[in-house]
Amino acid sequence: MMPLRRPVGVAAVLLAAACSCVHAAEKEPQCGGVTADPAAAIQVCTRLIEFGSLERPDLAKAYYTRGTEWANQGNPDRAIPDFNIALELDPKLAAGYYNRALAWSAKGDGDRAIADYDAAMKLGPTDPNAWLGRAAEWITKADYKRAVADYEEALRIDPQSWSTYFGRGRARFYGGDFMLAASDFYRAHQIEPGIYSALWLFLARKRANIPGEKTLALEAGTSGAGSWPAPVVALYLGTASPDAVLRAAVHPDATRQHDLRCEASFYIAQWHVLRGAHDQAGQLFREAESTCPRTFIEREGAAAELRRLK
Repeated sequence: MMPLRRPVGVAAVLLAAACSCVHAAEKEPQCGGVTADPAAAIQVCTRLIEFGSLERPDLAKAYYTRGTEWANQGNPDRAIPDFNIALELDPKLAAGYYNRALAWSAKGDGDRAIADYDAAMKLGPTDPNAWLGRAAEWITKADYKRAVADYEEALRIDPQSWSTYFGRGRARFYGGDFMLAASDFYRAHQIEPGIYSALWLFLARKRANIPGEKTLALEAGTSGAGSWPAPVVALYLGTASPDAVLRAAVHPDATRQHDLRCEASFYIAQWHVLRGAHDQAGQLFREAESTCPRTFIEREGAAAELRRLK
C-alpha cells in the first residue's frame, strides 16, 4: 500500500492533544495520557467530560482528544460530534478543524473537508498539513490545477517534504503533465527512496517518452525478486507476466489479499496502457477504482485514468 493515503496520501496524521485538566482521582491517567489504546483513552476522556468540573479550555481539549481517538478507531461518525463540541467551546482550535476535515474525508464528504481545511489554514497558515489535506480533496474532485497550487504552497512552507513532492507529482500525472510529474517523483525519491516512488517515477517517464527500464531496478532496489511490490517491478522490466503479478498478490489474510489485488489491478492496467491496450487497461482500472480502499492512491489513480480514457 502506498502511503498518503491518503495519503494518501496523500496522506494525514491525527494530531494528539494532552488535556491539562485535573481529575478527582489523581492516580488515573489524564485525557490524552493514554497511548496505543484508543478504547482506554476514550474511557478516560469520557469520565473527565462527565465529571463536570472542567473549565472551558480543558473541556474543549477533552472533547477534541476523544474525537481523535474515535477517529483512530476508524469511527468518524463518533469523532465528528466530539470535534463539533470542541470547536464550539474553542473556535480557535486549528487542530480541531484539521482533524474534523480528516473525518469528513473518511466519510467521502469532500466539500465539508475542504471547508474545514480552509478554517485550519486561517488559524495556522504555516502548517503544511492543511494544504496537503485540501490538495488531496482537489485530486478527488479531479481539480488538478488547484491541487498543484496547494502542494506548491505546502512546499514553500516545507521545501524538503517527500509527501508534498509525491503528491504534486501525482496531481501532475493525473493532469497529463508527465514530464513535470517525473521531475517531482524524482525529487521525492531523492528525499526518501522507496519502491513505490520508483514505480511512479518509471510510469511518468514512460508516459513522457523517456526510457526508464535501465534505472528502474536500481531505483526500486530490486530486479523483481522479493516481496510485494517487487513483482510489479519484474512486470515492468519484462521478466514477469501479469498472471505472475496476480499470483504474487495471493495472501492467506483476506484483507491483505484484497489490498494486494487492488494494487495489482492498477499496476497491471498501467502496463497495458504502456502497450496501447486501452480496453484491457480500462477493465482493470475499473476494478481498482471499485475495490481499492478510499485511502489508497491506486484508487484515485484509477479514477483519473478512467477519466483520461473517456
